Amino acid sequence: MRELLRRWLLQDVLLKAVSLVIAVVLFVFVRGDKDAAAGAYLKVIYVLPRDRVLVSEPVSELRISVRGPWTRVSRLEDSDLEPVRVDLANAPSGDLRFTEEMVKLPVGLRLASIAPASVKLRFETRVTRTVPVQPLLEGEPAAGYRVVRSVAHPREVRVTGAKSVVEGIQRITTRPVRIAEAKAPVHGEAHLESLPPHAEIDGVEQVAVDVEVVAALAERTLRGVPVRVTGLSRLDGRLEPEVADVVLRGPAEALAAVPLGVPSLLVDAAAEDGRPAGAFRKRIGAVGLPPNVAAEVRPESVTLVTKRRRD
Repeated sequence: MRELLRRWLLQDVLLKAVSLVIAVVLFVFVRGDKDAAAGAYLKVIYVLPRDRVLVSEPVSELRISVRGPWTRVSRLEDSDLEPVRVDLANAPSGDLRFTEEMVKLPVGLRLASIAPASVKLRFETRVTRTVPVQPLLEGEPAAGYRVVRSVAHPREVRVTGAKSVVEGIQRITTRPVRIAEAKAPVHGEAHLESLPPHAEIDGVEQVAVDVEVVAALAERTLRGVPVRVTGLSRLDGRLEPEVADVVLRGPAEALAAVPLGVPSLLVDAAAEDGRPAGAFRKRIGAVGLPPNVAAEVRPESVTLVTKRRRD
């Protein structure tokens, strides 16, 4: 049995080899001519108009089915296909159909189907307007400090896009600028927040932001502070009333540092010292205050009554 099998395999080896080659060639020829189908994806590139904005959402790629010889179809790759280019410069709103003429296929292949076959287009007029920039702050200044104002540079930017969207934009905010625990002015750069779909900022991505941080003003009231008369050498004088209230205003830290007995309340009577005795309305002055603390005296003035000094 073994000898019979060996003789069958080795007999007419050349003839058998030639037959095998012919069989392979015929298989490839027949298989290559057989019609086959395959799917692929095509990118879609739109040329948009300048005076209008496309507000509908067009497809970014198409699913196509191609047919052709098996040898060509089997080697087809998506990268072999050119994108579909659609010029919308003068296109009206409505349905846009994708046709066979838009698709360029390698030689020997033909288009069987396109999905989706069409897409809806909707345009709006493009408008441009100027809107203010509003800085957005993150955190709070240190205790005893407050924000006086925050300003962006530039203060306004141009916005362009679909008419219905742009007209609804009242301001553009920045990304948050951190001012937590600040005790002095803050300066920084901040990107602008993104706009709604179909609108964009014209040429500006970030702005400079200045935040003015100052010490918060506080009040402290001193009641019944004595008022003294100065400037009299020939006359004696007394005041009606002899005490007044003082309202101190300034940074909280500065007010806390004002010592006891400050300020001193004085009435300068030097001008009345050379005049006949009488009654005069005089303004009260507050002295001895730190530079960043102000004082309001209540009442602002008192009556100075003078008389001859007894020797």
